[in-house]
Amino acid sequence: MKILYVINQNVLYVGKCWIKCIGGFATILSIFFLFITWDDIGITSLNNKIALVIAIIIILLFWSMLWICFIKRKKVIWQSASGKIIVRYADLLEESFKGGKTERLYVIPVNSAFDTIVDEDISLCDKPLISPYSLHGRWIKKMLEAGKKIEEIDEEIKTCLQRQKKIPCGFLEDKEKGKKEIYDLGTVAMVKGYNKNIFLLLALTNLDENNIAHVSVEKMEEVIRELIYFYDQHGQGHELVIPLMGTNFSRAGLTHNDSLRIIASMFQLYGDRIHGNVSIIIYKGDKDKVTIDI
Repeated sequence: MKILYVINQNVLYVGKCWIKCIGGFATILSIFFLFITWDDIGITSLNNKIALVIAIIIILLFWSMLWICFIKRKKVIWQSASGKIIVRYADLLEESFKGGKTERLYVIPVNSAFDTIVDEDISLCDKPLISPYSLHGRWIKKMLEAGKKIEEIDEEIKTCLQRQKKIPCGFLEDKEKGKKEIYDLGTVAMVKGYNKNIFLLLALTNLDENNIAHVSVEKMEEVIRELIYFYDQHGQGHELVIPLMGTNFSRAGLTHNDSLRIIASMFQLYGDRIHGNVSIIIYKGDKDKVTIDI
């Protein structure tokens, strides 16, 4: 059943690909018959000729569906002399902890306090802090599995913010656990991984009195703009990898398609500040919710 949703998300782009394939097939067929006739290949009946053409067109339709929906992994949506924007399917955490030949900057959306407490058992706490199912929570768990200690992560965050001369914009006196100092949305703190990759913790959401994260669409656009400024200043040509934001625990109420379009349009709007590749990551299990062909 999920396959049908994937096809539905991509039906327009499958159609476009199919038309292109038919056009290519017609061109090749025209060139082919400049040198060879139907009689030369033993097909003389009109019905057989029509059946063959229809069969090839149907095969091209299935190929288009297979290519667009299941094989195609990435698409370049914008390019300049200094960089480009790529939309691709991947698992950000899986990729970021593998390491690689080149250093990449992976964006992890977090709350404005840069909390590092993940509440695994909600029965033991009154106001859960970080969900273990959010990207923020899953990243912290992966860091711990890799051997990093919470104290080390907190120290790197603190050092990075101090180095940027970032000053807290507020203090949550009634917050029972976690960090009480909060920073402006859009603030970025860098944390090293155990490979060449660096994580950019991006303050995307504020917490309310019940530790529920939230951000408006307007604020999210401001956050993305601040991320672009940070990348322009600190990126040094390294690839920036950013997930879809505003779809789940941040409670911005965006669909996956909305999130993709907002992020892509913001980076294109500030294209003069992009000096390297920017990859917008769609989780590979969300092909039924969003397409890379925007």
